[in-house]
Amino acid sequence: MPARKQGIISLALMMTALGTCAPALAQQFDVSGARGSIIAATNSYRAERGLPPLREHAGANRVAQAYAYYLARTDKTGHRADGRSPSQRLREGGVKYCKFQGENWHRSWTRPNRASLGTAVGKAMNFWKNSPGHDRALRSRSTDIGVGAVGWKHGGRWIYTEVQLFIDTTCRGGQIAPEASSAAQGPGLPDRNPQRVP
Repeated sequence: MPARKQGIISLALMMTALGTCAPALAQQFDVSGARGSIIAATNSYRAERGLPPLREHAGANRVAQAYAYYLARTDKTGHRADGRSPSQRLREGGVKYCKFQGENWHRSWTRPNRASLGTAVGKAMNFWKNSPGHDRALRSRSTDIGVGAVGWKHGGRWIYTEVQLFIDTTCRGGQIAPEASSAAQGPGLPDRNPQRVP
């Protein structure tokens, strides 16, 4: 094979390899804006159902943000994508709570242009509200919420990952408003954290 032809083939193979192994690129994503939007939308949804608002929890925010970042960066999905359960991540993150009430995560993507913050957050909230298991977490007897949100570019797609963590801190001084009725709460959630942190 002539040297020139061999060089062209080698260059083409190298460019193909670089294209398929292109690193994921972080999006300039307004994390605090996304977090605030998700918390406001969650509390508005709860208010419509006669439920008390959730307080933003700094430690749970930190854990949710780290997990959203992990899911987006690695292009993975699921509640145990990093080999740990949500309650394990909370405990390992130093978050003190009485009962773990649930985790919601959502992933969407656009191509070739990235979505607005409102569009990405709106898709997540619509999905959670219309999925029975996720809706139960939104309506759970939680006192606090942690939220993480990340936008990431993988190849030609923009991927958006949002994570919510719901915890009950009543044994640590948090309070659930007495006007919250069991009918508004809906069916009870199973105890997802039998080994509660005292």
